[in-house]
Amino acid sequence: MNISEGSCVYDLAFKPDGSQLLVAAGTRVLVYDSTEGTLLHSLKGHKDLVYAVAFSHDGEKFASGSADKSVIIWTEEHEGTLKYT
Repeated sequence: MNISEGSCVYDLAFKPDGSQLLVAAGTRVLVYDSTEGTLLHSLKGHKDLVYAVAFSHDGEKFASGSADKSVIIWTEEHEGTLKYT
């Protein structure tokens, strides 16, 4: 699997059921199908590099943290809610 955004990978996390892989790359959060290796979503919400990603234990939400001093909580529908700045 190649990261198509042309950025360094700073963090990654598997969904608890193993079906998806989150990748912190540049200013985006990339969501991949972990079986096929295909890019499902390229999520933009941060204004600076994303350094951390993590799924909730039930896999229904995930969070990303950035050098812009923000944390975004994302839903399964990939809608982001800014939680901390």
